[in-house]
Amino acid sequence: MAEDNHATGGTSTRASLAYDFVPERSDYVALLRAMPMMRAVTVLAWLLLAVVLTLAVLMTYFLVDRDGDPVADPAYLTMLLVPTVPAALILLGYVRLGGHAAWRKPANREPVRAVLDADGFSHAGPSGSQSFRWPLASRARETAEAYYVYVPNGLFSLVYWLPKRAVPVDEQVLVRAQIQAHVGRYSLR
Repeated sequence: MAEDNHATGGTSTRASLAYDFVPERSDYVALLRAMPMMRAVTVLAWLLLAVVLTLAVLMTYFLVDRDGDPVADPAYLTMLLVPTVPAALILLGYVRLGGHAAWRKPANREPVRAVLDADGFSHAGPSGSQSFRWPLASRARETAEAYYVYVPNGLFSLVYWLPKRAVPVDEQVLVRAQIQAHVGRYSLR
């Protein structure tokens, strides 16, 4: 029988919702995918790959000298393609690789208690806790896997998350309502 991975606590009022869960490897992959910086890295990787491959094609087939020979030296094209294509592919796979790397840290596998109340959103576990007050949140997003709340932090955003598997189905409306009541920009994906 599968281990029950969620429990509720403090859900008797709409003002305070608390959920206990044990993070899974897929949570960290989804969390990295939800981060705005990772979306920018993915776009950058696709652009890098497109530019290099376009240059290689243009240099090989369309840019010719007066004799009709390609301007690009095969050695130069190799030097251009060999480091760039693997770099772009690594960037494209970073979300998955980064999620697995985060999972290897013992602190990231500890049980977490997420609390959403009138004051804010907090995560607490054996290694420590993090919290923020609702006015600091800039936006929130709900996906099939989790709820994400974004808090600006300089150039980047901190992302607080609550996996949907930790929330009983009949209480998901309460969690959505609690977040929407405090965060102006809420999107469903």
